[in-house]
Amino acid sequence: MNEQNQNLLPTQNTTYDVYVKDLNQFLAGRACNAESLREYFIEVSQKYKPSTLSCIKSAVKKSIIKTFKNESNNVLFLSSLDMLFREFKIGKPDKKIYREKLLSSEEVNLLIDSTPVRISYIIKTLFLTGLRVSELINIKLKDCKIDNEIVYISIIGKGLKQRRVMIELKLYNEILKAFKSKFYLFERFSSGKYSRNYIWREIKLNGSRVLNKSISPHSFRHSFTTHMIINKNKSVKAVSLYLGHSDCNITNSMYVNAELQVDDLF
Repeated sequence: MNEQNQNLLPTQNTTYDVYVKDLNQFLAGRACNAESLREYFIEVSQKYKPSTLSCIKSAVKKSIIKTFKNESNNVLFLSSLDMLFREFKIGKPDKKIYREKLLSSEEVNLLIDSTPVRISYIIKTLFLTGLRVSELINIKLKDCKIDNEIVYISIIGKGLKQRRVMIELKLYNEILKAFKSKFYLFERFSSGKYSRNYIWREIKLNGSRVLNKSISPHSFRHSFTTHMIINKNKSVKAVSLYLGHSDCNITNSMYVNAELQVDDLF
């Protein structure tokens, strides 16, 4: 394999062959050897998520075996190939939520003031509750219980886990008036619940237009969580239960990290 400068052959798998073609372009006449493959995987590891990198590894390995078929029965060759590909370990994705992914209260308020009324109430509720968008669109009026000036909302989250979130009665009444709700709390003009994709699209468009940022409904969940833990000094366990995480370690690993700031370094 060290002496060959030929292109790697396609595998006849459409997905795999996209990656084989990419590797051939990277090599551009260089030998396909251990050194060049290491360089290639260092480069792609900075561009793709782990699931894609795993697919790339399989594609490249299959193509190498096909290209160097004269060596395919050579036990030493196959053993060396296996050892080489074991070097290309795929790490777990970094799921920590860094500051640049978060929205300040000022940014959220600017969004609320600069978006159509219905979208503004959806944004406000997402930010004040930390709800997932799929949870928000499924809230029914029967899930909402009023106690004094607070409305307790029963939520069925991931894994059918039940929990409750709270909003003020004033906000609840404003939502009812804006959405003319009959069955769902957030109801379309034509009745029925909103689609997840519609809300994602509207928030993305308005985030770009108003804040010049790429955001999603989950941005408000991240911002709510960080605000509760860092600014309000609430316990990770309490916030984790409120969010509906299956384990408070998930909350801890994503949001509680001793991150050096720009001011610390420069």
